[in-house]
Amino acid sequence: MSDLHRLYRDSIRRHADQPVGYRRAIDVTHQHELDNPQCGDRILMQLSVHEGLIEDVAFEGEACAICMASASLLCENMPGKPVCELENLHDRLLEALTGVEEELAPAELKALLGVKPFPSRIQCATLPWEASCRAVSE
Repeated sequence: MSDLHRLYRDSIRRHADQPVGYRRAIDVTHQHELDNPQCGDRILMQLSVHEGLIEDVAFEGEACAICMASASLLCENMPGKPVCELENLHDRLLEALTGVEEELAPAELKALLGVKPFPSRIQCATLPWEASCRAVSE
């Protein structure tokens, strides 16, 4: 089994089973809900943003393991970072999943590259990031 496949399997399973930020109460300043009718995912991303910094992130919804794990990774990695970094990570993740430049994927999101061979699952991995970006742009 390749290292990427092992990382994907273990990380996705861990984050899907014990998601960071799932149904956690935070001081919400921005939120946005998106769904993926193809997979049945529905996710509400909630962010606490003050003076351009993401202070906290939480989420609610019903989603597949990939989407839950991606939302959990977002909740784990974004607090303390500027809003522009959220958009940057989203763009880099999307490019890594849909393009040929896998090294563009941020180290903390490499586990999500396991969906690249399955184009129908890419939206599962990017849905929480898209919802969060929309939340801070509204």
